[in-house]
Amino acid sequence: MSKYFFFLIHMLFFSVCFSQIGINTQTPQKTLHVNGTLQVTNEINLGGSSGTSGQILRSNGPGQPATWENMAGGLNSTGTVMVVGGKYVVAQEITVNMASDFAGPAVPGATIATNIGSLTDEVIDNENRYSGNGSSNTFQVSADGVYKVIMNMQLSTTNNTYPVVGIWDNTTNLWVARVNDVFAAPTNGFQTYTLMTSLFLAAGKDYSFRAANTVAYTIKALSSGATGSGPVSEVSVKRLK
Repeated sequence: MSKYFFFLIHMLFFSVCFSQIGINTQTPQKTLHVNGTLQVTNEINLGGSSGTSGQILRSNGPGQPATWENMAGGLNSTGTVMVVGGKYVVAQEITVNMASDFAGPAVPGATIATNIGSLTDEVIDNENRYSGNGSSNTFQVSADGVYKVIMNMQLSTTNNTYPVVGIWDNTTNLWVARVNDVFAAPTNGFQTYTLMTSLFLAAGKDYSFRAANTVAYTIKALSSGATGSGPVSEVSVKRLK
């Protein structure tokens, strides 16, 4: 009799430890199957972790454990939130004003571009991928994608010449995008050149903002006039997708 009783206890223990348990259901589909509502009044612990304050629970699909993640996929920088591959990310963004006038030399043609200096007044560089000083600048993008590029440059140079401003690929030594037009203002007057485009930029490449003209020119940092002055030459790059 004692052997039979021991056998029943052993089988019951084995069943409790290794079978599926159903609450409000006779046919549990998982190790624990609850048919009804669930109320938790304290922490939820997953894999030994209850996460950190502000994190949310993220599903990783069938057969994979859920994980704790920061809100919107780990956003911790300033910028515009966008969705890439089903996940929220902060769009990379660079905006820099010209801190002082930059004097560019004369070059034989547009294929020889001068790296623009004095682009040092950073408004935003949320991934720390821009660098500029008095004589040059360079930047990278963190991911392959389409980026909105805007360059607004106020130039002073010789009438009836053709200044060029744009983005330069430092690896291939070629323009990525550029704009040029006749300088119709009087010699030493002012004319604004604006490049506004959306284009593919590749991660890992070095790019720079450049200019060229067959005669010397100056890119102005501040507008001027009787009504006041303010920043007038600026560059920006922002990821769109």
